[in-house]
Amino acid sequence: MNPIDEYLATLTSPRTAERYRAALNEFADWYTQTTGASVDWNLLTAVEVKDYTAYLQTVRRLSPASVNLRLAALRSFLRHLGRTLKVKGPKQVTPPVKALSARELGRLLAAAEGSTRDTAILNLMARAGLRVGEVVHLRVGDVEMNGRSGWLTVRGGKGNKTRRVPLNGEVRQALKAWLDERPQGAGDDLFLSRTGKPLSERDVQRMVAEYARIAGVEATPHTLRHTFATRAIEKGVDVATLAAILGHSRLETTGRYLHPTAERIQDAVEGI
Repeated sequence: MNPIDEYLATLTSPRTAERYRAALNEFADWYTQTTGASVDWNLLTAVEVKDYTAYLQTVRRLSPASVNLRLAALRSFLRHLGRTLKVKGPKQVTPPVKALSARELGRLLAAAEGSTRDTAILNLMARAGLRVGEVVHLRVGDVEMNGRSGWLTVRGGKGNKTRRVPLNGEVRQALKAWLDERPQGAGDDLFLSRTGKPLSERDVQRMVAEYARIAGVEATPHTLRHTFATRAIEKGVDVATLAAILGHSRLETTGRYLHPTAERIQDAVEGI
């Protein structure tokens, strides 16, 4: 097994492993094309990595986020080899988190009223904060509900971590409607396509895009998760609790939702 494969085998997230493999192979190809030799990871210098960074920014014109992803892969791999390479990436300007207004979310959900499955999926992202990858990994047995409460065991999150997420009344109602309609004996996957196969992330992304078009709003699965987080902050949920619900390992990540929305600013001014 080569050093890259050995390193990737230590990663817990298949998605991260896939991205890092592509990034490391991309660097190795650039190095060979630039120097005419194969890269020796143990002899790699900071100057060479800086040259690569400049190439990504000036020749390929990649965004700071894309450049930093490649540098993160290099740093992590070199740490695995016992090396430390101090190369700064370009500064990233994190755009404000986009959240739907209550009216926009209402229009989006109204567009999906004809499908109990799709209504349940939209509610899980917008009112329970699930990632699209977590939605498609749900199993029927992950849902626990009674008349007054409900919980969801969420798998397939970042780092393959499992967590339990509370379900409010609207989400429970949407899930119950889908479970009552869901074909019996259809396997363990909670959400199925019309042909009975498990839904993919791409299926859900296309579904959200279509309902957003019908509703006349700009929305993606990520927007819906942001909407949940922003509303939770506005309702007074503390950052530590919200981080646990969202599956964030760092509070700084959750802190992005602390910015005031336009509605919140308007309400504040009206109250003066």
